[in-house]
Amino acid sequence: MTRIRNFTNLSGISLLYVEDDLETREELQSILGLYVDNLYIAKNGKEGLFLYKKYKPGIVVTDIQMPEMNGLSMAADIKSINPEQQIVVLSAYNDVEYLFRALELEIQHYITKPISVERLLNKLAEITELMNLAKEVAKNRKLLEQYKLLVDEKAIVVKINLNGNIVYVNQHFCELSGYSEDELLGQYYLFSFDGVDQQDILQDLKKSVLENKKWKGLLKKRTKAGAVYIVDTTVVAMVDTDNQIEEFVALMVDMTEVYEKFERLALSLKQDLSEQKHYLHEYEHALEVGTSLCIIDTDGKIISANRNFSATLDYSANELIGQSLCDLVQDCEDFNNRVLKKVSDQGFSSRVIKVLGKGGLPRTLSTVIVGIRNQYGEIHSLMSLSHDISDAVKLNESIIENQKDLIYVLGEVVENRSQETGLHIKRVALISELLALKYGLSEEYATMIKIASPLHDVGKIGIPDNILHKRERLSDAEFKIMKKHAELGFQLLNKLDKPLIKMAATIAHEHHEKYNGSGYPSGLVGEHIAIEARIVSLVDVFDALSSRRIYKEPWTDHEIIEYLKKNRGTHFDPELVDLFLENLDEILYIRDSLKEH
Repeated sequence: MTRIRNFTNLSGISLLYVEDDLETREELQSILGLYVDNLYIAKNGKEGLFLYKKYKPGIVVTDIQMPEMNGLSMAADIKSINPEQQIVVLSAYNDVEYLFRALELEIQHYITKPISVERLLNKLAEITELMNLAKEVAKNRKLLEQYKLLVDEKAIVVKINLNGNIVYVNQHFCELSGYSEDELLGQYYLFSFDGVDQQDILQDLKKSVLENKKWKGLLKKRTKAGAVYIVDTTVVAMVDTDNQIEEFVALMVDMTEVYEKFERLALSLKQDLSEQKHYLHEYEHALEVGTSLCIIDTDGKIISANRNFSATLDYSANELIGQSLCDLVQDCEDFNNRVLKKVSDQGFSSRVIKVLGKGGLPRTLSTVIVGIRNQYGEIHSLMSLSHDISDAVKLNESIIENQKDLIYVLGEVVENRSQETGLHIKRVALISELLALKYGLSEEYATMIKIASPLHDVGKIGIPDNILHKRERLSDAEFKIMKKHAELGFQLLNKLDKPLIKMAATIAHEHHEKYNGSGYPSGLVGEHIAIEARIVSLVDVFDALSSRRIYKEPWTDHEIIEYLKKNRGTHFDPELVDLFLENLDEILYIRDSLKEH
């Protein structure tokens, strides 16, 4: 008995109907038109092939015997274009030759005339169901591939069989452990754990993952070279349809650097026991923070959030669903312009963002946002993987704030010694910060460049007055002495093991290097010159040319621009010159608002 199907699903398909008999064609066209929205009609194979190439319909229904080109010849040409094309052959001939030719073309649908409309509609509904199912399978497969790629790109991944032996590792784990893939495959997963103090943890891991299908915690392991590293680990049991465990997957996040930073902090703090316990508690808290996952649609609405993400913002998952992620981001315009646009253009974006949690709670997240595409290459949704770095940012800001006082004191010494105005140093600092942001550096790094840049000429403290303040052109011997200020500045600052001072030392040492290698003191080339030094070098020359000096009058803006263009790729980083000129209006505004009077 023929199954009576629901024909409503036919409205969403496109169908090409090819028939040379006018009466049959018009009758079937009027019936199909009631069910199919996009219906294309042809009276022979040649015309049908033309319409197929133009419209690419989902289903083709064709007669066999037709003038100019018969239905099977047309079907052969269509199959050469799309081997998966669904074709229904209609014929009044029960000729075995036609049947075998249709089978050779892998045509699976064959209906004899006179045509039963009900049978044809059932056949079309059946094909549509199969097509929709295939699309859904392809869509899910594509999404799963991208989810796997995203996890593999972000996390350290290991697969373990039921005997506890490693059967798969990604490149991140090889790099972290120091072992090659061949050395790891077949090894017992627990082979490189450090110390006996972890035995209870490992026993809990084995028990929990077998009983609860999941375990999460911190593990201490050793590399091939013997170094210790710390991983925040989630082990999940993968089960079959009968809920029987087939294998285990371990996802790890390298926490070694965080561990070492807090360990150094704990060692360096000379505080009483209660304060040390406080910092140890903070350290443990930071290590417990895992990856936060949030999925948003193409309109920026949150459609899914895991427990870590919602807990970070002090919301429940249900409270977040439906909210716009942009509404949570403090600088929404920048988020749209920089992040979402980059995801659309390049497929992903990685940056630090500031968000407001429930009740206005500010949080800082290190975030990777990846566009998840469907089988047609269109962005289906956006997946955000985040780590809450708020505590680390606050700590770093505190450290930087303590170093700023030292830099300001040294900056004043440099100003007085070289007789340059404080406004020159402020202009260089602010324009350097702007250019760093335009280059794509993080706000934190750009701020560090702004604070450190005033010390670029600190080495001039050691240059004799008769050379430093000479109005005439320096002799070769005098210029040789003047060039020593780069090395002197580096030697002065590099003695202090502080991030900001270290950056200031690098700027002082390299801000006279040139992109083509003709600078001093080391003759560094291209990107071997630190980015902070390349930025300050360009901005310092620009402001020096803009300003009056004891030995020269200020240049015009036109002269300066031509000079920068002429030295693009020789003296200066060409990409920085391009960014500088693209944002010239903002740069001139900073300079003109801080002019000497």
